Amino acid sequence: MLNKKPYRTEEIAQWIRREIESGAFPPGSRLEERPLSERFGVSKTPVREALIQLSSLGLIELRQRRGAIVTLLSVDQVISMFEVMTELESMAARLAASRISAELGKELTKIHRCSEECIGTEDFDKYDTINKEFHELIYRGSCNDYLESSVKDVRARLRTYRRYPFQNPGRIRRSFADHAQILDAILKGDGEAAANAMRDHISVGGRVFADLIVQMRRRSGGPVQRPGSRPLE
Repeated sequence: MLNKKPYRTEEIAQWIRREIESGAFPPGSRLEERPLSERFGVSKTPVREALIQLSSLGLIELRQRRGAIVTLLSVDQVISMFEVMTELESMAARLAASRISAELGKELTKIHRCSEECIGTEDFDKYDTINKEFHELIYRGSCNDYLESSVKDVRARLRTYRRYPFQNPGRIRRSFADHAQILDAILKGDGEAAANAMRDHISVGGRVFADLIVQMRRRSGGPVQRPGSRPLE
């Protein structure tokens, strides 16, 4: 139990969501009501309601007789969601180029500069946190609440699958360079350049994404094939 105050359903749902996004509850893991209710010092009812909320977002699956399971996406689902996320991210960058405030632009620049120190140290966890902040500032800069909410939901569902690329040698440096191009275009007010830079940064046709799909297919025992390519030998 964390403390004596009663927890509301929304607070429990937010905590579980953070644990899923951080990888503490990986895809396929089971979430049992009793341990969760004991942790928060509540009955099973608010826990059950929290799980229903997360199920409506696609973060967990409620299965008869098996309870709640953190959603395990198929390769095809990941591909489809990456395609959607790519377009939403590109739209956010394009809108931010014409709508972002001077104050928010300065904050985006500051965050980008802070991430540079992660290149030499290869601090993957710190860069992952800063990367999330960088992208979310762009969503806010788009001044479109519905777009911001939509892209955050998609990223949340894909977060466990997206963390690993930063651990590849040189990936942090490449990501930092991509961010520099995105930032420059946004600050110049060039919407198309910002959208294109963002699309290149997270495009489903990129090498990092292709490598992710190859790894997922190998783990699932399916055919090893990069998106838009012939099966790998």
